[in-house]
Amino acid sequence: MVKIGLGWRWNVAGIMQGVRILEVATWVAAPSAGAVMADWGAEVIKVENPEGGDAIRGFTSIEGFQGGDIWWQLLNRGKKSIALNLSTEEGQAVLHRLAAASDVLLTNLQIGLLDRFRLDYQTLHEVNPRLVYGLLTGYGYDGPDRHLPGYDYSAYWARSGIMEHVSEPGRPPRPARPGIGDNSTSMVIAAGLSAALFHRERTGEGQEVHFSLYHSAVWAIGMDVQAALSFGAEIPHTNPDRARNPLWNAYKTSDDLWFQMVMLQSDRFWPRFCEAIESPALQDDPRFDSHANREQHSEALVAIIKEVVATRPREEWEQRFKDFNLVGGRVQRVIETVSDPQALANGFFTETDRGDGSALPLVSSPVKFKQNPTSVQGPAPELGQNTEEVLMDVGAYEWEELERLKEQGVIPW
Repeated sequence: MVKIGLGWRWNVAGIMQGVRILEVATWVAAPSAGAVMADWGAEVIKVENPEGGDAIRGFTSIEGFQGGDIWWQLLNRGKKSIALNLSTEEGQAVLHRLAAASDVLLTNLQIGLLDRFRLDYQTLHEVNPRLVYGLLTGYGYDGPDRHLPGYDYSAYWARSGIMEHVSEPGRPPRPARPGIGDNSTSMVIAAGLSAALFHRERTGEGQEVHFSLYHSAVWAIGMDVQAALSFGAEIPHTNPDRARNPLWNAYKTSDDLWFQMVMLQSDRFWPRFCEAIESPALQDDPRFDSHANREQHSEALVAIIKEVVATRPREEWEQRFKDFNLVGGRVQRVIETVSDPQALANGFFTETDRGDGSALPLVSSPVKFKQNPTSVQGPAPELGQNTEEVLMDVGAYEWEELERLKEQGVIPW
């Protein structure tokens, strides 16, 4: 590992070194996948509209929280940026020339724009038969809603049933956290493109790979969906006051924090649990001496556990669960997560140099290759920062050709 600026970078080849990815994508999910693969060592070339670039560049505030460029940096670190006017035939020709020298093209443009900009799979397959083509849509490539724009709040969180199922009955639906569906889907994209590249290495054949926010969410909530699919019924909403398994529930501690118990096999843990809460009489109480009986009298048992848990702070309950080999964990705030010793010990966070000598802290991508460790390759690029470099090195353009493209309004001056 070597020190580069204010960040550390492993001086071994990334697992995807030598893979070139053209990212014609905006906002969060697809760019997040590009960021992950850049961490893995791929060369990711982000293709942006010269007029403002990716919309996430201007997304600086969430719920009044002023974040500046932190979300742009999170999703686009380690990439190159070219500014290219794809509304022109000349711009489309430039992209085709770059695609001919690339391994992957990843896009989330709406289907109508793909046809208009000649970015459909068939066109690019003719340009480069070995190209892996990844397309992310909101709701899927086929069907009545194929043309709809989709963000994770609508296509992932709301449409899938997650939003309704994590909300309290009779209350307004619970909103999602920013990017929770997008960043989850990004790992699906990275996995799918990696599998397609593996297939290409064995067969020499390119591949068209489709992803959607909607399907990714249905997979995420798959246990609920499988119940509905198999039996035409839904798993009931969880009521914490009447949890069917009181040992699989969250309880408030004496310091006004929360502790989540997760003991699905409650008979296995029941004797030790009674010891841990210093209530040995409960163990043989006929209301609670089996899983079935605890389920039948769950409301009474939840009330008892609530009262007991409220006598100690969260930290003490964590320690007691460790001492008695029980399963549970603290309910943390995000501000606690960023200083959590367990997260720090496992490299959940990293930093790089912004390019001006100041440190840029970042969430690291969640796959750890032990022989080829991942690392952030640098900060996110300025709009069009690498246009001339990429067109000359990858597209084999001469300087005179670049001048002509500038005159035609294809790339900026």
